[in-house]
Amino acid sequence: MKIGKYEISADLFIFLVISVLLGVVAAVESTSLANRLYEDLDFTVMQRSLLETPRELPGLLAVVFFGMLNGLGDMRIAAVANIIGGIGLLFFGLVPNHFYLVLFFLVIYSVGQHLYLPLSSTIAMGFAEGENFGKRMGQVQGLGSLSIIITSGLLYILYRFFHVTYQVVFVIAAFAMALAGVLFFFIKNGGKKIICEKRFVFHKEFKLYYILSTINGARKQITLTFVPWLIIDVYHQPVTTITMLFFIVCVISIFFKPWFGDLIDKKGERYALQFEAVIMFVACIGFVFAKSLGSFTIALIVVGISYVADKLMESASMARATYVRKHSHDPAEVARTISMGVSMDHLVSMFVPVFAGYVWYSNGPNGYRYVFLGALVISFVNFMIASKLDT
Repeated sequence: MKIGKYEISADLFIFLVISVLLGVVAAVESTSLANRLYEDLDFTVMQRSLLETPRELPGLLAVVFFGMLNGLGDMRIAAVANIIGGIGLLFFGLVPNHFYLVLFFLVIYSVGQHLYLPLSSTIAMGFAEGENFGKRMGQVQGLGSLSIIITSGLLYILYRFFHVTYQVVFVIAAFAMALAGVLFFFIKNGGKKIICEKRFVFHKEFKLYYILSTINGARKQITLTFVPWLIIDVYHQPVTTITMLFFIVCVISIFFKPWFGDLIDKKGERYALQFEAVIMFVACIGFVFAKSLGSFTIALIVVGISYVADKLMESASMARATYVRKHSHDPAEVARTISMGVSMDHLVSMFVPVFAGYVWYSNGPNGYRYVFLGALVISFVNFMIASKLDT
């Protein structure tokens, strides 16, 4: 199959379509989930925090889920994951203001999301030419960013001018996720061996990867949970502000993610992960001290720039994945190794939101500063561990 000047396989074309569909899901979650909880369901910061521990439980159990579904092979596991996630997202968008109903369907969505998380990288690397794993992942994620841009732009228009409800938006996202799952059944092989004989994989030589995954879980969960809440609750911004910021992230990501993937291939994972840690350190400084800079407008701009930097650094997950791929004895074990890292990531991230939410809540209007100071310290530790990688 030829698209423009590029010759691609039918399998890769289907996977690119899937990436576009999942870009729709990512756009809706990033721009609308926190706002639905805050505006539609009247959640407080403590309720928002209490959602995260059970929501992240599927991430902790990712390695168990992989063991249970191992015989299906990576493509069918990916299909099942996205169909389950689509069902959860559908009902999350439709349920009324009842904490336990919201929690239940958010967890169902999370099961699908976390089951697919290790596979998104390994399947993309399966389509790589030679050893250019970072480049291929960057290209796939760049296309996903383009999808997110278009979706975010449409969401902005729908919210601003047509006053569309959150229910409608989440139904659309649920359909996109379930369709992505169905399309995985049409991918024949993905270009590489994708069935692993081992149900569980744990190698001592990946100890630094496991440590980095754990540290990333703590830092990521602070920014994932509390940065949107900072913008909504402290800076009193509507859904259109987060949508606009996320739109900016995705425009930059079209170019940034392929560049970052190429950077991984050329400079190595150690350099890429050190780069991530430095940017995150600076972003956390922005979250903590923005309000001390003078006017509200300047503070909001600084927080907005920090938000953009934070979201761009999600690209560093590519470096952790390529590190595992390059050091694995059997490519079929990559997804299982990454799933072990995901479980370790969530061993920490399950409990961080509750603790951080309590810190915010108990320290009053400026409690958020202590939360992001904690993330700042974690970024420094991340830099020190990344410096020890042998790449």
